[in-house]
Amino acid sequence: MILPANVSAKHVTAFCKSLVDGEHPLDVFRQPVAGQPERECFSVVEQQVSEFGGQLVLGWAIWERTGVFIEAEFHAVWRNPDAQLIDVVPRFATFGSITFLPDANSKYNGQQVDNVRKSMVKDMDVIRFLFLAKRRFEIFNTGDLANQHGEIALPKRLYREYEKLMKEWVRLERRIEARYP
Repeated sequence: MILPANVSAKHVTAFCKSLVDGEHPLDVFRQPVAGQPERECFSVVEQQVSEFGGQLVLGWAIWERTGVFIEAEFHAVWRNPDAQLIDVVPRFATFGSITFLPDANSKYNGQQVDNVRKSMVKDMDVIRFLFLAKRRFEIFNTGDLANQHGEIALPKRLYREYEKLMKEWVRLERRIEARYP
């Protein structure tokens, strides 16, 4: 299971330093806004700023499959008028907080940004799984698809590749789960 990374773990601190030097990961309280789309952080946070003030803060949500791999997801959180950071974005899974690394040098230009992933084990299944995650991102961000959000209709050639990729993805995920419970 992929969970928010432990902000005080040395490997998390080192991973975060490789992304943004001079910043430290933070536990950011979650308070998802009901009725908003899942994982659409930029539009959800912008709406929150528009309605209640504060500002959008860019950075990285840090996730890990404990002892197996760690990854950073480009993300936005809301700094409310009291200067508290809050993750207002609905997600498929519920957590009380997320691990968030602020990144003042990052920019959002309307296009998806691939996650940064790092294997923590020397395991070819894990390495292949992370490669497939990168390829999946590339498929959904080929050409004009890069500017689309939400549900995306893939051209037939890419859809066939995606189907094949996902079959292998699921097989590897099961193997990894069995090996690293």
